[in-house]
Amino acid sequence: MENYTIKKNDAFNSIEITFAQKPSEETRNALKALRFRWHSVKKVWYGYTTEEEVRAAIDGKKPENKAQSETVKANKFGVKVGDIFYSSWGYDQTNNDFFQVIALVGETSVRVREVNPVCEKSDAVCWAAEDRVFSTNTNGKLLPPSSFSVFIKDQEKGDLKRLKSYAADGKSNPQFSISSYADAHLCSGETIKVYESWYA
Repeated sequence: MENYTIKKNDAFNSIEITFAQKPSEETRNALKALRFRWHSVKKVWYGYTTEEEVRAAIDGKKPENKAQSETVKANKFGVKVGDIFYSSWGYDQTNNDFFQVIALVGETSVRVREVNPVCEKSDAVCWAAEDRVFSTNTNGKLLPPSSFSVFIKDQEKGDLKRLKSYAADGKSNPQFSISSYADAHLCSGETIKVYESWYA
């Protein structure tokens, strides 16, 4: 059995694992499957999952379903890992960007990255515009990050965003700023219908 310690890095909301000696190839492969990486300076393996899943992978036990374990956790706004936010913005054209929560940071902040949810349907409005329906219920499953993002600097670890609400109760309809001219709003329901247009 491997001799190791697990520590949470609050600055990056990550998990760091230190081994007493070089872990076995089986353990290394298990960590790589969880997208953990080796930090050659700090001499730790680091990643962004739960301590329970790490122990299950290293000790060879069957892990609890990650989606189920994470979706029961929510912050003061009711936001959970896996939730999708969207932003509609533009001047001469209408753009829609989607962001997924990959980690909760305290009760009021989240780490997000830009993603591309499945477009289930698109209907032409005119030659340069469509109504599009996107699937926004991921059941806690993390989507692959977009290959490029205008608003997110760190697509791997996610950018830290502070949530806000202008509702009377101070927590309904949460949102966060992605720029000086646009906010991202929490998607509710299974899908969301958006209008999108583009230049000629």
